[in-house]
Amino acid sequence: MRLTIVCAEADARLCEIHRQALTKAGFRVVAVGDGEQAAAAAEEEGVDAIVLDTLLPRSDGFEVIESLRAGESASRGIPAVLLCAGRISQESRLRAEAIGDVVLVPKPVSLEDLIAQVRRIVKSPAEGQPAESQGRATASESGSLRETHFGSLLHTLHGSRASGVLFVENGKKKKAIEFRAGYPVAVKSNLVTECLGNMLARRGQLTGTQLEESLQRVKRGEGLQGEILVAMKVLDEDAIVALLREQAESKLLEVFEWRRGLYRFQVGKKLQRANTLALSGSPASLILEGSRRHVSLQRVDEFLAQHGKAFLTGSDSPFNRFQSLDLDQQESALISGLDCSRPLADHLDAPEPVRRILYAMAVTELLELTLDAEVGDVSASAAIPIESVASAGDESDLRRELTNLAQSLREKNHYEVLDLTTTADDAAVEAAYRRQIQRVHPDRYRASNGAVRQVADEIYKLFTAAYESIRDAERRSAYAVERKRGVKSQRDEAHSRKMMSAEMAFQRGEAALRQRDYEGALVFFGSAVEQRSDEGVYHAHYGWCLHLCHADNEVMLHEAIEHVQNGMKLARDHEIPYLFLGRLYKVVGKPAAAEKMFTRAVQLKADCVEALRELRLLNMRRDKQRGLIGRILKR
Repeated sequence: MRLTIVCAEADARLCEIHRQALTKAGFRVVAVGDGEQAAAAAEEEGVDAIVLDTLLPRSDGFEVIESLRAGESASRGIPAVLLCAGRISQESRLRAEAIGDVVLVPKPVSLEDLIAQVRRIVKSPAEGQPAESQGRATASESGSLRETHFGSLLHTLHGSRASGVLFVENGKKKKAIEFRAGYPVAVKSNLVTECLGNMLARRGQLTGTQLEESLQRVKRGEGLQGEILVAMKVLDEDAIVALLREQAESKLLEVFEWRRGLYRFQVGKKLQRANTLALSGSPASLILEGSRRHVSLQRVDEFLAQHGKAFLTGSDSPFNRFQSLDLDQQESALISGLDCSRPLADHLDAPEPVRRILYAMAVTELLELTLDAEVGDVSASAAIPIESVASAGDESDLRRELTNLAQSLREKNHYEVLDLTTTADDAAVEAAYRRQIQRVHPDRYRASNGAVRQVADEIYKLFTAAYESIRDAERRSAYAVERKRGVKSQRDEAHSRKMMSAEMAFQRGEAALRQRDYEGALVFFGSAVEQRSDEGVYHAHYGWCLHLCHADNEVMLHEAIEHVQNGMKLARDHEIPYLFLGRLYKVVGKPAAAEKMFTRAVQLKADCVEALRELRLLNMRRDKQRGLIGRILKR
């Protein structure tokens, strides 16, 4: 018999995703949208667990559990998973401890982690069954692109933080897109016209002879076509990086043209030998770009006409609240003055850029459709931030800036974190949170390295924890009492200090490494590893620097390899460990193993110029050896 789970989430889209995931995992799921419905559903006989958002309307998640615990029904002892926006505050920890049998999980949470947490608190319905019959969570089982717009599908996968591969097909066209934590990271296509060589040949940048030679070398297993074109000196590293990015993005965005087709999402799967996507910014910007370049204006106008009586209003969805659209100055000016109190039909005569932006925002639900004219009275610019997303810029400077900000915020109380006075009301807290969070939302640092994203995420959680603690009058009163008592989360503070101390040591190590102070860098990297033994990039840098300090010591060389290999295990999705390990394999005379590492680094990050250069050198050396063998045989 299947176990029954009550799933309560204010966001209807997210609630449906969680319902599908838990159902696929073998549970019977009752999905509701507010606290009162959750409490009523939990009172029903046979409910085995409850999954609640803490920020539910009509009784929040804590209040629901507290009311159930105070009753006398069978639901009194029901175990619960509470989903907390951002960092889990000390207030939330204390409330959970007081209630008992409650697991706190920070949002956003991946589907795999959500199911794992539910299975921890109840006996899994899949226990005792063969592994292949247990079922795995998917953001979408499968469906038709005629019924589900491709942009909406991308947005849903992002919101569920899905990891796996999305397979799409339209007749003979087939593509596969790998997602990692909700972001598309790689793409493959069966269309010959989309291969790099054919793209360059159509532009006149590659001769027929060069194209044929590169294809033959690919068939011999010498590497990817881009790597081979660099080795052939047809293109340099910088040019191939730009072309690979363009090729991968074109493969993905071409799907926006499809008006029909099928899709299927497989959780946990990864692509091999695929084009890396180096996309920056939010999924909303990606969907807008697809709508600009690949959705016909006729299709846009059909959508606006179909929903002509509807009005647009701002979304309260946590999926959408802080995504930025990457608009140029003209588009920003056009959209900022848009009157959303008018129905969509009135915008059919608006300039083309405005119609396309409205289409993209409605499809992604950045702006929601409503038939209530009184609701549709917010301007588009007020509903969502329209400034361009942050660029990576100088990674070292950006990381230092964010690290300093994180350290300064950690010394402040929740009001100071949000730049508020203690007299702030609900509206002021909400406005301050929106203003602060836009600077450090994870979507804004997609083009940055892992270290930058990690620090930005830490700041994001600090802002969210502050907001969660003072967002309404009741919570502000509780926080005032907490401050008077001097209650602090020593564990959280110690963890944060340790993380920031490790990051500062790592940054000093990088600076010393750039100055070729290898011994000084080794000390700093060692300190970072000691404080954060779970950070793979720290291990990789320590191992590489260990070799640089003892370049002629074979024992130290093998120890360095072990450190970098450990870093690779801890950071499998980061290119740096593969780059360093490839270099060390070259030193020990293992060119084939080195080539695999450099290739993997390029697959993870298309603009890893250092790895591309290493591959070019290996190919040049191989070509020289072939020439030497040919001359010997002629003798």
